[in-house]
Amino acid sequence: MGYPTKLQCIKRKTGWRQFYLNIPAALAEALNCREGEIWRFTVIDRRRILLEREEDKNGPRVKGKRIGG
Repeated sequence: MGYPTKLQCIKRKTGWRQFYLNIPAALAEALNCREGEIWRFTVIDRRRILLEREEDKNGPRVKGKRIGG
C-alpha cells in the first residue's frame, strides 16, 4: 500500500530553498514516530530513496529486539 504525498518547497528571501515531504498521520502512528526523531534518506536511484530511522538506544524493545530498528 502506498501513501501519496506532495513535495513542498519553502523559498527564503536569501534565495535558499528547503524541500519537505510530510508523513501522513496514519503512517506516522503505525510506525510509532516521535517528534524529534532522526531519520536518514539514502538515494537508491533517481526514482527511489530509502528512509531509515536512526538507532534509538532507548527505543522500545520486543523480546530483546528494538522495534523499527
